[in-house]
Amino acid sequence: MQHSKDLRMARIPVGIWAQWPDGARWSNEGMTRLLGFLIEGIAESQNYVFRVVLPNSIRQAAERDLATLRATPGLDYTVHSPADAGLGAQGIEALAKFADAHVDVVGWLSIFPTFTAAKYLSAPVTTIFPDAIPTVFHEFSDLAWGPNGNHVVWRDHVGEMLGRVAKVVTFSNHVAETQAHGLFGVDRAKIRVVPHASPDLKDDLPFVEDRKKTPASVARAADMLRAYCRERGAAYFYDFPFESVPYIAVSTQDRVTKNLISVALALEQMVRRDRISMKVITTAPLHFGAQWTPLPGMLEAHQSQFDFLSIPDLPRDVHAAFYHCATVAVHPSFFEGGHAPFPFYEAVSVGTPCIVARGPHVLEICEKYPALADFTFDPSDHHAMTALIKEIAADPEKAIGAQAALYQKMSSRTWGAVATGYAMAATEHMNSHSDV
Repeated sequence: MQHSKDLRMARIPVGIWAQWPDGARWSNEGMTRLLGFLIEGIAESQNYVFRVVLPNSIRQAAERDLATLRATPGLDYTVHSPADAGLGAQGIEALAKFADAHVDVVGWLSIFPTFTAAKYLSAPVTTIFPDAIPTVFHEFSDLAWGPNGNHVVWRDHVGEMLGRVAKVVTFSNHVAETQAHGLFGVDRAKIRVVPHASPDLKDDLPFVEDRKKTPASVARAADMLRAYCRERGAAYFYDFPFESVPYIAVSTQDRVTKNLISVALALEQMVRRDRISMKVITTAPLHFGAQWTPLPGMLEAHQSQFDFLSIPDLPRDVHAAFYHCATVAVHPSFFEGGHAPFPFYEAVSVGTPCIVARGPHVLEICEKYPALADFTFDPSDHHAMTALIKEIAADPEKAIGAQAALYQKMSSRTWGAVATGYAMAATEHMNSHSDV
């Protein structure tokens, strides 16, 4: 449906195509977390409005999460689902038909290139292309690459949509060149590289001053974590002393490229070889008994389930508290689609030092900020990770001092500029824009 109002007098409406299936889990992680930053960016720039379309079944969870953003519903973003038109769940194609008939936009921004129902939308579609991990980091199994395997279907869907869409947005040059263009043959002229800005969690913890920890601020953050754990029935954490137990914060998901197994090996070295008091707390759910991930099986076999802990689905403010209480944050991923991973910015923004694995994403940003290299490690060497964690844990003030200065240098780009870059890509058919 084409927008009919005078676009010069009002914000330009851009659709957000969130084609998660009915019953999907909405959580503050991954691309959903990015969407939150983009909506806050649009609130800052005040030149577009994002209209988020999603299935009925996840609307309530989405609205509850988005309401915590520094953005105004109805002004900076709107949320739409078939229930608005009195429709129930009728499948993904029906979701696209609802959006076309009832959501007034000039262009669409699809969260993933696998959201193939975007082809039914009449306004031009731009897709985000985070990465091509299934083709770069193979899972060698028939389930993945056999006839109709998960990764075969993924590759076919991505290839179809990259060929159909008007523009493709990547977070970094390495994904644009080696994956979007190199693996899928996307014309370079069709790609828009829009780097992330630095996430900043300080406003989620208003009692933290100057991004610094104090006994009082850590105690308040620990209270937030315990209150959340009681609310969701995580009995082990009801009275957990987050403010006094040293722990490594790992905010990620459990996938092969996220490399959580290396953190588990590093923890085992510290606790069982070096006799250091330390735990790991991750936001990734631990699926004991699952065959697709080796991590839960290792924890069970080594009886490490009370050293390597999980608190998933953290709301935005509790997520910030999780970082603030930690001794150090670690991002062990072999590969990310962007530059410096979100956990580095997020942890440092609330006073906790962070170390990151040297993947192509980190190497790209180290070209601009070489001081970051001091806080990186080889993701295949858990001994090096262990040594760096121990070094920082022994003198966190020294590490956070250096990283806070680095964070300041890396924070010149705003989320307003990022969100505008996405919106410009999605509306480029209206005007001639330069790259952001």
